[in-house]
Amino acid sequence: MAQVSIIRHNPIAIFSNPTEVIVKDDHNNVFRLVEPSGSVGTQYPAEVGSEWFGTIENLNAGLEACGLNWSDVYKTDIMWTTPSTDFDECDERKNAFNAVYGAMIKASTVGPLASNRMARFTHPEGFPDPRALFEVQIKAVKGANVTFSGGTIDYGYWVDHQPSGKTVMHKKGDELIDTLGDDLAVETKFVLEQQFEQQFADKGVDMRKQTAWIEILVAVDLAPDKIWENIETVRALTSEFYGDHPPAGIIYPVSRLPNLRGYIEVQPRMVSGNVEIVRSGERVDGFSTWTALNYGGVTEVMLSAVGGDDAGKMLTTLDERVVEAGGTGLKEDAIFNNAYISAGDDSKANRAWIQEFNGSFSAYYEGNAPAGRTAQFVAGVQQSDHRSGISSRAIFA
Repeated sequence: MAQVSIIRHNPIAIFSNPTEVIVKDDHNNVFRLVEPSGSVGTQYPAEVGSEWFGTIENLNAGLEACGLNWSDVYKTDIMWTTPSTDFDECDERKNAFNAVYGAMIKASTVGPLASNRMARFTHPEGFPDPRALFEVQIKAVKGANVTFSGGTIDYGYWVDHQPSGKTVMHKKGDELIDTLGDDLAVETKFVLEQQFEQQFADKGVDMRKQTAWIEILVAVDLAPDKIWENIETVRALTSEFYGDHPPAGIIYPVSRLPNLRGYIEVQPRMVSGNVEIVRSGERVDGFSTWTALNYGGVTEVMLSAVGGDDAGKMLTTLDERVVEAGGTGLKEDAIFNNAYISAGDDSKANRAWIQEFNGSFSAYYEGNAPAGRTAQFVAGVQQSDHRSGISSRAIFA
């Protein structure tokens, strides 16, 4: 019989750090999932290399608490504070980070680097810690029968495909192409069909039917006055692409992408092998409200972002969806919460709003250890009128 045990280390009012999940499936495979909460490196000076060293130090502490190291990390999300609306300043910040990224991990940790990666410039407001130049979230896995490389996690009888995020950037012969012009529909279709669908079809994966989750980032700074119009275009095309098989997911505006000339970046999660995808049957904001993966007697649920202005109400909605999917509830079964805080130009107001959000968030979890969490300021989430949003993942047997 399958078993799932969730250990929430070092809980505080709004998150635990890390969250550790020990799974034994019906095939008697035992593996460990570890997710530290989003980390910054502000214990060191406000310089890219110093903060990255501090971030690695903090993330390592979470991994080591569960007996893992960086060679067990399969997914890395990098969220940069937007330094400026200026193209060159963003490029300099990105290049400075990339120059130390891999080398510093190798110098500071054990084992080879095998993780996928997705990055973005979030918003000038940055993160709950106003000193942070970036925040980083990682996911790790370890088990005798688990192998992974390049975003493909193989559990022996099923495969979890979590490729790095992709933009329109690609090579045509020796030419590097980073834009297809200003036609967002053309770019969206290219990313979905050419960057993902075609490549995964060669591996026997039908992206339109086998996607459980999708994250879509839409760049603000290329067309600030059209951002929600652009989001609706991308949302409609993505919904059409998936037809009757919508994944759970999220779409939201970010300042810029690593490909500074790209409008969108997409990262799907697909599965293949002896695994079943169950969808909620309800579509909101273009996504299935939840999808569940059933494998070896274990159920893992991905919950689309819920938006609003009251964290407690959003968490309650997510809790209801965990129950719909067959679980006990969010407090019992959640692995991780991702919080998105809508921000404007008034920094003082932004900071006051996240304090109100956190107050409602912590009130919901009062008397319980929360799941892991990361939080970022963004220009919105799911819909233009949402002041914040939360997405979650849960697991149970």
